[in-house]
Amino acid sequence: MKGVFSVIKNLKKINSIILVILLFVTFSLSGLNVQAKQRVIVIDPGCQSIENNEKESVGPGAWKRVSEDMVGAKGVVSGNSEYDINLRIALKVNELLGDSYKVELTRTTNDIDMSNPDRAMVANTLKANLYISIHSSSPKDDASGITVVCQTKDNPYNISGYRNSRLFADTLLGSIADKTGATNYQVIESDKLMGINWCTVPNAVVNVGNINNSEDDEKLSDEEYQKKVAEGIVAGIDSYFSQK
Repeated sequence: MKGVFSVIKNLKKINSIILVILLFVTFSLSGLNVQAKQRVIVIDPGCQSIENNEKESVGPGAWKRVSEDMVGAKGVVSGNSEYDINLRIALKVNELLGDSYKVELTRTTNDIDMSNPDRAMVANTLKANLYISIHSSSPKDDASGITVVCQTKDNPYNISGYRNSRLFADTLLGSIADKTGATNYQVIESDKLMGINWCTVPNAVVNVGNINNSEDDEKLSDEEYQKKVAEGIVAGIDSYFSQK
């Protein structure tokens, strides 16, 4: 009998240990989930249907004032507006992120009037963990490909932000290229974009293609391809936090 009671006693101990382990794992995973939900992601669908040529400072305290094209390009084949493509992709990213993060979009319609500094200030005000501005054209040429732009290490408006912004640019580019199968892609460092210069949180501007190029325009007109781009952006966001 003593042997039976001893076995039962040992089984109870084992069960107690297993229960403790399960509770620990449950609370650990719960803690990770809460941590992720506390992360704030601000998504900016670049451009808008309302033109705004007003000149603004290139960065906080800068004397130089410039205007930026807020309407964007028209697809050379599709005739689609860049502002509409950007919004479609941003909404897909928002949907795919789900409850994993706290997500804020700078706009949910095309008929708004917001400058790029205004959009960056949304991320600053919310003290976002990441800010991403989505675009789909190259203003200079009709070259095909995906480009992610981030600040340089010598950016005069946010010197301390380089490391995280560059990491974010790299994870975005790799993930989007992986999901879409793109073969032409690059990260460019620049201090000429107001959306970057006015942003105080880790950020990147991603050109998911170039609708001035017929091949890219056709791809970006396709809903399934847009979804692949969105999946790449989400994977890039996840990858960024996994490396922090």
